[in-house]
Amino acid sequence: MVSSVEIRKYLQRRYLQLSGSICIDSYKYLRILDVESFYISLFPLDIVPLINLRYLAFRAHDGSPHASISNLVNLQTLIISSRKNIVVPKTIWNMLNLRHIYIKSGENLMEDPICLQVNRKDDCPCPTALASLQPLSQVSPQSCHNIFSRTPNLRKLGFCGPLISRLGELIFPNLGSLAHLQKLKLLNTFSYRIATRSCNPIEFPEKLKKLTLSNTGMDWEEMWTFSLLPNLEILKLKFQACTGERWETGDAEFRKLKVLKLQDLDIKQWVCSRYNFPRLQRLMVYRCLKLDSVPPTLGKIFTLEMIEVNGCSLSAYRSAMNIQEEQESLGNSFLKIHAKLYS
Repeated sequence: MVSSVEIRKYLQRRYLQLSGSICIDSYKYLRILDVESFYISLFPLDIVPLINLRYLAFRAHDGSPHASISNLVNLQTLIISSRKNIVVPKTIWNMLNLRHIYIKSGENLMEDPICLQVNRKDDCPCPTALASLQPLSQVSPQSCHNIFSRTPNLRKLGFCGPLISRLGELIFPNLGSLAHLQKLKLLNTFSYRIATRSCNPIEFPEKLKKLTLSNTGMDWEEMWTFSLLPNLEILKLKFQACTGERWETGDAEFRKLKVLKLQDLDIKQWVCSRYNFPRLQRLMVYRCLKLDSVPPTLGKIFTLEMIEVNGCSLSAYRSAMNIQEEQESLGNSFLKIHAKLYS
């Protein structure tokens, strides 16, 4: 028998799905509202009076927040799932307690900051700033040229949009003011007819520890530039981040790199030595269907703990297993190999 509670939850869910409204009469002091499991059409305006909210997560066809979201003055975390690209209104810059903005998909716009109506002692208007904001994801680089001076403590940033210039070079807004940035995702949406070039390494923040590239179409020869990032520990190359059949690392030394992930790339040959990745701990190779083998020299890296090969060719699978057999014969039981054939 279905309980009355389950019936009430079902009716509330259906009401929310059909009307996009939320009954809030009994929730004036609510601090956490997670309605991601409900699919609604637009930003739920009914939540605006819930000024005690600290956490808001929702999923909508068009998830663009209404300008009145700034009424949620205590909001700290905002999570949006949307089927359409969204526009984050300029009133967001008045939400001084906001610490986390997660937009889960799309190429989304941030409106430029405005000035607060609160004045300093000198009676001059104060520019808005989200000094507590740490992660910001899935934002278009075209809308970010004027905002980073207002987000000085960003730790994690994700761009989604055109990141390749018409001259075939990787470009993104100036990150010089983001002294604390540690994680950066670059998801390019601009197709270029030939392999692209990297930018100058000095354009990346010095403290950067994690870099993810996707669809940047970079020539493998450009990868040496990332070895110059002094604190890089995690490098993820996803879906056509690099193009071409051969990656020869040469003399490049990724001195602090601990995690390397290759996913959905067309690489066929990978030539490297143990000295290219002296501190590597984990290697992940996913769905690189053309890769003929995992370089056997990687098995000689003393710090390496795990190699994962998933959804690759039979020869790549066998090369990973050969590394395991060789290391076991040398008494190295520390290195673990997880290999699975493409099916």
